[in-house]
Amino acid sequence: MKRNNDNDITAFSLTQEPGFNERLNSDDPELVSFLKKQVTEKDRTRALEASDQSLIRVLEDLIVLLSDKGVIQFTELPEEAQGKLMRRLSMRRAINELSDLAWEDDETINIAPK
Repeated sequence: MKRNNDNDITAFSLTQEPGFNERLNSDDPELVSFLKKQVTEKDRTRALEASDQSLIRVLEDLIVLLSDKGVIQFTELPEEAQGKLMRRLSMRRAINELSDLAWEDDETINIAPK
């Protein structure tokens, strides 16, 4: 640990480094508090956005599944939601088709439906 003149932790190292003379347990309340302060609002926002992206995909798949099983009809969704879903599904389809083309060659059998 490194500390300032007020005895606050200012840095820590996982390995033995010059100037890092103090050792604390990983569950030490003072160290835990220091580490929590290092996570910025921007980091929390990035983590939330990453979580949102994966949740969006889950919701898309869920809507398609429920529609395929006849539990809901796509047309029952609000028009704005229908439009957004159609745009995302079209984009995903286009990306998949481009990906398929990138892997096609004379020695490959493409069994994916077109």
